[in-house]
Amino acid sequence: MRFVKSLVLTCSLMTTLLCSRASSQKDSSDALHESLIVKDARTAWDNGVQILTAPLHFNHREWIETGAYVGGTVLFFAVDNSARPIALRNRSHWGDNMSSVGTDYGNAVYAISLAGGLYGGGWILQNNDVRETGLMLFESLAFSGIATNVLKSIAGRSRPFLEEGPFRYNGFQFKEETTSLPSGHSTVAFAMSSVLSSQLNNTWATISLYSLATLTAASRVYNDEHWVSDTFLGAVIGDVIGKAVVRLHQPRDGRAEIRISPSLDGLKAELIF
Repeated sequence: MRFVKSLVLTCSLMTTLLCSRASSQKDSSDALHESLIVKDARTAWDNGVQILTAPLHFNHREWIETGAYVGGTVLFFAVDNSARPIALRNRSHWGDNMSSVGTDYGNAVYAISLAGGLYGGGWILQNNDVRETGLMLFESLAFSGIATNVLKSIAGRSRPFLEEGPFRYNGFQFKEETTSLPSGHSTVAFAMSSVLSSQLNNTWATISLYSLATLTAASRVYNDEHWVSDTFLGAVIGDVIGKAVVRLHQPRDGRAEIRISPSLDGLKAELIF
């Protein structure tokens, strides 16, 4: 049931073998690869600035969508209390195994290792598609992780196992037990699934990837680590930012997501999620 760990180890092994083979490449090729890394780093930085500052440039439609996500989270507050005892009552050996799969899939260390393996393998093999997939994974994990951790600290929500109820908010907390909202594992899982599904562009792959992400969210409630509303908000953050990263990496055409237009104060830039 630990297939996620096996996948990461496989990617790491492949990357190590490829690095060994690459040691015989010419210096000119190494210089080209180094310049590519610098270019990718600049791309990641620019994308991060655009995504993390996007709320400063939201239009009415985007604020309405944001309001819908917040409203959805609030609606899930109503089921937090009732969902927890259901999850705790229905624990089983099979449930523990499935929960382990979900928890592993949402583990940030494994996700970043996968991103690094794909980027390193694509970089060495000079496969732009694989390299860019790794870069997009890293960006989506980094940007959504920043957003999630900022919200965690601001909200300071107590985790279920503290037995303080779903409406205990301490504000500006950094301890693990008081940073429940949103769920970090759910953010990671949905950020990964959104990027990988867009790159694979296959219906069955999309269903499988989002099923794994949903399993991650369910496992956090099952393990009494999060409230249902925590996992919903984490899923939204991961999915929205993951898709935004993919769009920023698409070739610029008539559907470009970055809009620059004149305004009374000068130029206005908009990022559409």
